[in-house]
Amino acid sequence: MTKLQRISTLAYVKNSITLYIDSDFAASTVYTKMFLTLQSQASAAGIALKKIALSSHCDDQPSMLVACQNTEHAEQLIKRFNLNIQQVFWLQEHPQLTTQTQLPKNHWFIDWSNEQALLPILSLLARNNDIYSTQQHSEQKFNLLTECLGELVVTLSAEGKITELNLALSAVLGDSSASAIGKDLLSCIKIPSDMAKNRLQNILSDLEPTGAITRLPPFPIQLENTVIIVDGFVGSLRHQDNILIMRQVGTWQRQKWEEQQTAHNQPVTLLLINPVDFAKFNQQHGGKLADQVLDEIMLSLTNLLRTADFVSRYSGVVFAAHLPETNEKHGQVLAARVRQMLVNKSFTQKKLKLNFSFGIATLDAEEQLEEQSPLKLFRRANTALQAARSIGGDKLVAWEPQFDANIIANLDHIRGKFSDVPRDDFRLLSLQWDLIRLIGTTHSLQVFSKQICQMLTAGMQCEYAGLYLVKNQALILSSCSTSKQNMDVESVQNWVSTNIQLASLNNLRGKPLKPFAESCQAIIVPLFTRNQCLGMILLRWPLSEQKNAEKYSTQLQQVSPNLAAAIDRIVLLENDQRKTVIAQSSMGDQHELLFESAAMRTVMQEVQLVAPTDASVLITGESGTGKELIARQIHNYSSLRVKPFITVDCSTIVENLIESELFGHRKGAFTGATNDQPGLIAQADGGTLFLDEIGELPLDIQSKLLRFVQEKTYVAVGDQRVRKVDVRLVLATNRNLLDEVAMGRFRSDLYYRINGFTVNLPPLHQRGDDALLLCRHFLAKFSQQYKKEIIDFTPAAINILQGYSWPGNIRELQNAIMRAVILCERKLIDSPHLDLQEQGYIKASAAHLLSSEHEVFTDETKVNIAQFSDISILLSQLVAIALQQTRLFPASAWLELRWLTVCLVKWGSLYQVALQLDQSESTLRRRFAKLNGLDLSLSQLDELAIECDIILGQLLTGNTNTLLWSKIEMTLHQIVIKKEISQQKKAQLLNVTQPTLRKILQQVLIS
Repeated sequence: MTKLQRISTLAYVKNSITLYIDSDFAASTVYTKMFLTLQSQASAAGIALKKIALSSHCDDQPSMLVACQNTEHAEQLIKRFNLNIQQVFWLQEHPQLTTQTQLPKNHWFIDWSNEQALLPILSLLARNNDIYSTQQHSEQKFNLLTECLGELVVTLSAEGKITELNLALSAVLGDSSASAIGKDLLSCIKIPSDMAKNRLQNILSDLEPTGAITRLPPFPIQLENTVIIVDGFVGSLRHQDNILIMRQVGTWQRQKWEEQQTAHNQPVTLLLINPVDFAKFNQQHGGKLADQVLDEIMLSLTNLLRTADFVSRYSGVVFAAHLPETNEKHGQVLAARVRQMLVNKSFTQKKLKLNFSFGIATLDAEEQLEEQSPLKLFRRANTALQAARSIGGDKLVAWEPQFDANIIANLDHIRGKFSDVPRDDFRLLSLQWDLIRLIGTTHSLQVFSKQICQMLTAGMQCEYAGLYLVKNQALILSSCSTSKQNMDVESVQNWVSTNIQLASLNNLRGKPLKPFAESCQAIIVPLFTRNQCLGMILLRWPLSEQKNAEKYSTQLQQVSPNLAAAIDRIVLLENDQRKTVIAQSSMGDQHELLFESAAMRTVMQEVQLVAPTDASVLITGESGTGKELIARQIHNYSSLRVKPFITVDCSTIVENLIESELFGHRKGAFTGATNDQPGLIAQADGGTLFLDEIGELPLDIQSKLLRFVQEKTYVAVGDQRVRKVDVRLVLATNRNLLDEVAMGRFRSDLYYRINGFTVNLPPLHQRGDDALLLCRHFLAKFSQQYKKEIIDFTPAAINILQGYSWPGNIRELQNAIMRAVILCERKLIDSPHLDLQEQGYIKASAAHLLSSEHEVFTDETKVNIAQFSDISILLSQLVAIALQQTRLFPASAWLELRWLTVCLVKWGSLYQVALQLDQSESTLRRRFAKLNGLDLSLSQLDELAIECDIILGQLLTGNTNTLLWSKIEMTLHQIVIKKEISQQKKAQLLNVTQPTLRKILQQVLIS
């Protein structure tokens, strides 16, 4: 039974009362007579009577009818079952012996033998019970409803004032929730979008107390540091109150949200074009001429529209023009041009004329946040196209909201369908929509290639998608994606190298190939732009799916021109950026500033903010992360860029010469000082002084440096004169200076003086795909330096490079690639050329050699074997602690709650968790609520919980985590099953029933 079905079956019995009894007293003869008398009186009044034994759970009843022996017995029951605050009517064996003064307030003894006194009490209890049951029923129904629909709930009065917030929404709003009661909703939640705010205001103003529920479109709520995206439902309650039930579907960092809004705050328009009565044209002129006309229409549209626009033809005769960053007004201008061009055009050598119907629709930027936005846009444009057809064709119609009221379904089965297979049209539409978004948001060829392959694998339902680009007259794998576990990517690469020649790509355009290694079907679609071949896309399916290969080949050809144009733009952009960065860099042998990761973008934003100021900057980070390069960037972005940039590596200067090197010395100041010598500080006058590894300075030099930092003055060794300079200070360290201060190795006053603005450089293993970007950069650099024609890495080598943790950071990477280039005598660097000694390499290279015990982990998840070993040890500790408890602890429930909590922290909302784990959202919400309702607090597990969250967070990486929990859960099952304890205890530990335990036993035995 689903949760919504359970809601509809909730019920309670009206006009009923309960007699509570002590189990010891229930066996007495007097009690039996008492119950029969009560039952007779209640029945005559139309009241149902039932009896229940007193228990510790009865203290939540507002009014009670309780049977007892005497006053002393009543006092015992009050203490035993905590009945002090309830309204209690006592029925004792002998009512005439009652002493009222000994009972708490609101407690009375009733003469159960007096019918005139008893009947009003029974009626009062029945009415109170009805009120209480109604309230409990409403709360139970409300709780089930909110668990099913969303976690954030707010109740509004008829005037729109907040009357109640649930705990989840109060936690989200933080301090502002305390003063929210009685205020307008829109004054308490900040919606950073006028359009979304107006839309919500209109929905709330249209509510009527009818009990109907209205779906809320997605809208943003701005918090202190984040922006959350919510959707949900709004409806009416009793007394004209309204309730909003919202679910969180996404989370953005506030800065990223604002950047996205600034960069992509543009609508998108879809124009549909359909030749009028083309079936008759086909019958009259024949299929060959009809196909020629369709090709000419496509070519005309492509030539007329902009480069960024997508033009497609579906499997029918409907053409679609996707117009990104185009509002309704501009879209209609473009559509009018298209209409004028097509109406005036003569097709083929026979100079044939055609009439066309046009439908156009636009989605605003925020409407694109909705899950079904591609189909929503398609439905609107298709509705407009139907309207154009219905008035005789040869018209351009724009969608209007009232159109939806006249359309029975999304597609008119007579006139509205695109083709005989609308599902394929939808898939192509969604693919084009995703491509538009990807092209608009991605400026890295590496990231773009990876996402394109993933998109094609899912959209084309193939087992392999590979993007190959032309480099040095050879086809090099840029990225690939697989839907099949243990796919041998190396064999695919070898097959491409053997069977596909660059010169023959044009002849392979859209043609299915011969069976791939006698086991699968493949297609190749070349990518051409500006009369130049950029590369190709290779897709493959099992041999039995030849129809899919042919069908998707046509669809892929529809998007390949736009895909090629996007790749061409990204390549040109990257080349321009690389030239700019290299031109600005004067680092000699050190690495250029190349990055794509969000972590480094944040660093560069900080650099650009602080560089124009005169503030001192402290750069922290591990050795080899590029601290000196960042210091140079600060200098280059400042007004001092034409002034000196002086570097001092404090770790390489002999201790007794540091003072002289920094501050300079006078002639005769010490033995060997034969001349006056200006120090490095004097050389930096007017420019920037970069002190690298500042933590290595001796304490006595630190005190002199403090004076220089504070006053920009210094005294040379052997001199008495105080000199003043104008120097911008940038400092760097690979140490934790706070720890150094605590240990007495670094002056606290100097630390707080230089720590005004800190830039933290992330280690290379935290920079995503930047490592591979740098590897390819140094490959090109050293190949040119050593006069070799090495063009890329093999897939096996890429797996190793991406899996390695780079403890030496960029410096280690540069040396590793230089060594590999020297060793390599081929066009591709392979794994034997890479000499990476750290354990991370062993883990990465062994990922495909995991035993059957670890088969669920693919390269996509990048699960670390050592980390999984850690979770096994942790689960053993969990079971051991659980077995020590007097009440056996449900270890499985505790672990699952930790797992879901870590997932929630990572992805921000249960909606996103359900998407990432490929689970039913309502089932996940119900499970999460149930686990939170269990008593899983255990002080012995507090430290273990912290460790567990860390390990789960490390395991929870990549884009595919659907199998991870089942593996973790199976590990727990194996540990419990091996314990020499009873089956009952095993079931309690795993929080399952005995039949379920038997199934688990079978699974463990099989595995």
